[in-house]
Amino acid sequence: MHTTPVPPASNHIASLLQASYEALRAELLVYSDLFPRSLIEIGKLALSAPGKLMGEMPPPGGAALPARLPRWPLFVLLSYQAACEPDRRHTWPQALPAAVAVEVAMAAADLLDELADGDPSPVADRYGPAQASNTANLMLVMAQQILLRHALEQGAGTAAQAGVNTETGLLAALATLQDTLVHAAIGQHLDLLYETMDTDQVTLEMSARVTELKAGTLLAGACRMGALLAGAHDRILELITTLGREIGGIAQLINDVPDVLPRTGDQAHPESGHQPGIQPKTDLQLRKRTLPIVFTLRDESPEPNAVQKAFHARPERQDDTAGEEELRLAVVQAGGVKFAELVMNVHRHNIEQALQELEALRPGARNVLSPLLSSVG
Repeated sequence: MHTTPVPPASNHIASLLQASYEALRAELLVYSDLFPRSLIEIGKLALSAPGKLMGEMPPPGGAALPARLPRWPLFVLLSYQAACEPDRRHTWPQALPAAVAVEVAMAAADLLDELADGDPSPVADRYGPAQASNTANLMLVMAQQILLRHALEQGAGTAAQAGVNTETGLLAALATLQDTLVHAAIGQHLDLLYETMDTDQVTLEMSARVTELKAGTLLAGACRMGALLAGAHDRILELITTLGREIGGIAQLINDVPDVLPRTGDQAHPESGHQPGIQPKTDLQLRKRTLPIVFTLRDESPEPNAVQKAFHARPERQDDTAGEEELRLAVVQAGGVKFAELVMNVHRHNIEQALQELEALRPGARNVLSPLLSSVG
């Protein structure tokens, strides 16, 4: 496990992650007497994937941050702090149940994505796709149970601080998580559906909608859950939800663009997190309708480009490295990568607009959220 020393400015992030890790372990103990040992082992493997708390956190008390930060709990906890009045930001532990619920739900979502796309999956490889699917579905239910159980334990007003009813906030966070999962499932359905459609049937608007439903909705939901538990009023809720949605849009494009850039040799996807030498299929191989690919498919040049020809023929060419390089070059030449960069700049503009207003309402919010913003430029 790779770790980096924690500079003084990172001590707070280390505290948030360590508290989230301990809270996650405590929640899993609730199920220890119910689950068979084999099911516990499958769940632990899913929750220990790259970028997840159980896979990245150093031993308790170690003065180190993981090189790859588990970001899902941070989206919840930092949004909680950004939504609070400055003198209440120390109450962030109130949002730990939501941080844990999101961590569990996103581990499940990642596992389901691996199964849907046929990507390398340690869980499916070791236990089979049926057990992997069953465990992912169970984890989605567990994430909701975590929030409901904490809401029931609170009782009306027993943990209220400065007018914030924690029970109400937890129930609102549960409703948000459920809405988020519904929208993400719709996005996954459309993503899979569009792979089977003709090259001229999927528009840029349709592709952007999939990005919004999958990446945008997930991050927006996590941020909103944090703000709900902070008792934020409607405008702050709207701003923080917008920030999550825009960050998600950029994150998806940052993920999509490397899959269409020309490359040489057996280069790993920089954010894949998969074992060396075991690479997931690329978006071009899967005939995905990501934004840069759809832009290329909509190219109206007199002669069809290589991507239009390949997608019209449908068969995958995953073993034809030279053929895929031709497709990558076609995406660049058609302007697909440039278009994706322009869309990312629109997202960045929207983030800046929302941040300015949020900062006026909650001084210091920009600084609080800076760890989440650093990765999107």
